[in-house]
Amino acid sequence: MNTFTFSQRYQYIYRVTNLLEPVLIAAVCFILLHWNKTPYYIKYTIALYANFLIHVLVLTLEHHLEFNFVISLLLGNCFIILTETSRHHYELKQKEEIANLQYENVRDDLTGLLNYRAFDQDLKNLSHAEDSTPVLLAILDIDHFKNVNDTYGHLNGNVVLRAFSRKLESEVHHNFDSNCAVYRFGGEEFTIVVKDDSYAKVIKLLNNLNEYFASHPVKTPDGQQIYFSFSGGLTRHLEDETFDQTLARADTLVYQAKNLGRRRILYKSKTDD
Repeated sequence: MNTFTFSQRYQYIYRVTNLLEPVLIAAVCFILLHWNKTPYYIKYTIALYANFLIHVLVLTLEHHLEFNFVISLLLGNCFIILTETSRHHYELKQKEEIANLQYENVRDDLTGLLNYRAFDQDLKNLSHAEDSTPVLLAILDIDHFKNVNDTYGHLNGNVVLRAFSRKLESEVHHNFDSNCAVYRFGGEEFTIVVKDDSYAKVIKLLNNLNEYFASHPVKTPDGQQIYFSFSGGLTRHLEDETFDQTLARADTLVYQAKNLGRRRILYKSKTDD
C-alpha cells in the first residue's frame, strides 16, 4: 500500500514538473518578446539564466538534482553569455565604424557641414521627389577671403570659416526646421537648399547674418578680431530645368553681387529674365 501510494505521488510530481517546465519557459519568452525597450543581448542573457533556473527547479522537484550537473550547466551558460556579449559588442563597434565612415563621407572635414558629395546626392533625390514644395537654392561666398588669409594667416582664416559655418547652419535650421540643408563646397563657398516658397524670408535671414558679422567680429585664438561680409545669389528651382541650371544661375548672381560692391544677396528666377 505504501509502495503504491509513493508511486502515485511520484507520477503526479513527474506530470506536474513535465508541464511546469514548458509553461515557465513559455511565460519567460512571452515577457521577453513584449519587453520592447530592452536590448537584444540582455534579453538573451535573461533567457539563458531563466532556462537554467527553471531546469534546476524541475530537477529539484523530481529529486534528480546533482551538484556536478548544476555546475556544468552554469558554466555552459556563462560561456554562451560571454560569447554572445563579445559578439554583440563587436557588432556594435562595426556599426559605429560604418556610421562614422558614412558621416565622414558626406561631411566637410573643417566645418562639419555637408559636402559636395552630399549636395549632389540630395539634388538627385530632389529631382526624383514627387513633393511639389518649391526649392530655393543659394550660393554664398565670403568677401575678400584671400585678404583674410593673407592678413591674419590661414589658421585664423579657418577660424572664420568655422564660425561662419556654425552661425549659418544654426540660423538656417532654426528658421526652416528640417526643410533645409547647408553645404560647404570648399574654400569660402557655401550653398544652402531650402524647401520653402518665401525667398524674402531667406534674403532677410542672410542679410541679418551679414549685419551680425559686421558688428560681431570673429575672435581668433591669438586675440585678433576679424570682421567680414559675404555675397550671395538666391534663386528658385523651376520645373522645366535641371538643378545644374539652377545652380549656374545662382552662381551668376554671386558674381553680379560682388561686381555691385559685395555684401549683398541677389535674387532672380528664370522667369524674371
